[in-house]
Amino acid sequence: MPQKNSLPMEIPKKRVAWIDVSRVLAALLIMYVHLSSPLLKTTGIHLFYNGRVPFFLVLAGYFLARNITWNKALDRALWLFIPYMIWNVLYLFLLSLPAGSSFQLADLAGIRDVFLPGMDLFSFGSESPDVPPIGPSWFLRDIIILTLLTPLLARIKILLLPALLLFFSFCNMAPDPLVTLSVGSCAFYLLGVVLSSRRIDDIHLVLNKKFGVVFCVSILVSSAMVLLHSAGILSLWTETVAGMLLGVMLIMYAGIWMEKRLPGVAARIALLAPACFLTFMLHLPIYECLPSSMKFGAFSLFTPLLAFTAIVLFYFALKRFTPFLLPYLAHVKRPSGKPSA
Repeated sequence: MPQKNSLPMEIPKKRVAWIDVSRVLAALLIMYVHLSSPLLKTTGIHLFYNGRVPFFLVLAGYFLARNITWNKALDRALWLFIPYMIWNVLYLFLLSLPAGSSFQLADLAGIRDVFLPGMDLFSFGSESPDVPPIGPSWFLRDIIILTLLTPLLARIKILLLPALLLFFSFCNMAPDPLVTLSVGSCAFYLLGVVLSSRRIDDIHLVLNKKFGVVFCVSILVSSAMVLLHSAGILSLWTETVAGMLLGVMLIMYAGIWMEKRLPGVAARIALLAPACFLTFMLHLPIYECLPSSMKFGAFSLFTPLLAFTAIVLFYFALKRFTPFLLPYLAHVKRPSGKPSA
């Protein structure tokens, strides 16, 4: 008997590959910047660096604002707060062992100034730190707080435009790790919320078709900044709104370009995106354990890649042997969308 043609199976909804590729690239940029290699500081790739944290803020605002409810906001904030706090508590505990000191709320909170420098709304004493124990996790602290406000922000998107323009008018207000919910952090998160009314395919189309102009502008801006730096007029690490916005677009287009030109490579890189949270929490502690010879000179070009590889291997080990720990350590949820029990 002739066999009946089987019906095609329904393909589950997939992640957006180019965004995952961009996430990995931005995470690597964060790791490179925190190594503070003098060799890297003199390169023209600083425009990409300027978009590293703003990219994640825009991304968080975009995806969190889509179909958000108060219950979803609370759930997402909670399941970002849990692994964020677990790693910071563990790191603070390890730091306190040699000195024999005890935990302090001020050390764990990492909150002093709010919105603007000098606005100390939550005074924990003169010794309260400005950042969490794991310094690079400061923007996750801001995202957790902003997540709780997102249902309200998503309902007043049209009113956010004046606020967005006002925030971006502070030209040198970069996201500030020393200020909780700094002007820069709020501005880029709100940009993501405003963009959430557009489909991701529309953003892909604009970047893919119009990037020729953006690329030329980025080359001109980069060349001008290098010349000004050579003349002693401008530092390559000066973070302006224009530079950060351009950096965000460059990171996004890098993911689009790789997906289009190198689909096989892009697909493999995208598989590493779930490990990005662990890179935020672990790369600085790893750097602190490395010998000085790996942090400076030519070898420092490879150190972030080696650290990233180690973190990715740790993530896949968790996934293989203790998957129930992923929601608590790696901010990963089960396919059903609910945290693992």
